[in-house]
Amino acid sequence: MRHVALNGFGGPEVITLKQSPLPQLKDYETLVKISSFAINRADTLQRQGKYAPMPGVTDILGLEFSGNVVQPDGSLGKRVMSLLPGGGYSEFVAVHKDHLIEIPENISSEEAGGIPEVFLTAFLQIRLSNLKANDICLVYAAASGVGQATLQLCKQFGIHTIASCSSNKLQHVAQFTDKLIDRQQSAEEQLNKIKQYAPKGVQSVFDCVGAESFKITIESLGLDSTWILYGLMGGPKIPDFNLAPFLAKRISLVSTTLRSRSDNFKTELIQDFKQRVLPLFEQKKIYPNIDKIQQIEWDEDIIEVIRNFHKLMDSNSNAGKLIISLK
Repeated sequence: MRHVALNGFGGPEVITLKQSPLPQLKDYETLVKISSFAINRADTLQRQGKYAPMPGVTDILGLEFSGNVVQPDGSLGKRVMSLLPGGGYSEFVAVHKDHLIEIPENISSEEAGGIPEVFLTAFLQIRLSNLKANDICLVYAAASGVGQATLQLCKQFGIHTIASCSSNKLQHVAQFTDKLIDRQQSAEEQLNKIKQYAPKGVQSVFDCVGAESFKITIESLGLDSTWILYGLMGGPKIPDFNLAPFLAKRISLVSTTLRSRSDNFKTELIQDFKQRVLPLFEQKKIYPNIDKIQQIEWDEDIIEVIRNFHKLMDSNSNAGKLIISLK
């Protein structure tokens, strides 16, 4: 099968095209022919040598896909999507049978390739936050795939959101909330705005930034609140770190990633997702957050397209998903 590979670590230029045998299926796996996949931040970090796959997992990039189940006779069956620990940038992939999600009829296979990773990540983080209807939370990188998914799900669950992103991306999130923060303003200006929206502080912060936004995070959180940390785009080290606000406000820090979770954990999460989130797609109450879809065949041209998508993500230029649709 054809797949995308890395010729070392570095910039998008290390991305190349290779061929390998079809995946060897384990008893609990199904072979799927991929019809679309999306580029995620984790892919760009892996390309840079900063986010290695877990031991025993393929080093082929790609954490989500849509496609068709390959039947025993080689014909193509039902349309499915799911997340992966790796292997999505390829013609075929082996997927845990309990992780397969049937694609709703009103969602195209192209669109579905950009749903699993961001919406399951957002759904997991909302579960971990213990937010309930009428609570209010602060969402960093709100125009990203995970950010927009979080805003959409919170809206459906009755949770109020404050969306923080660059000024040129605020237009993409204004449809989900009228509480907007321009992250290019000073920390003091952002905090003043947040306090207008949530005078007693927010119940949760969904944070993929880390150190760069620590002051805003810690001052925005209210009593008995939860800080959900799922990325470190703004660095890991906080100068003059002070634990006192955690104790004074009884703040809980919950760190989470999805890729490294166990198969059993993912199975439970996906089953809950099917019950609580998938019907929202079917009812057209939520939808995939797409910046660009590029249709392409499996030839050398696909590499240039993927390299360009990686460049867009490296520069934080996209607002929503970047999807490769395979002809």
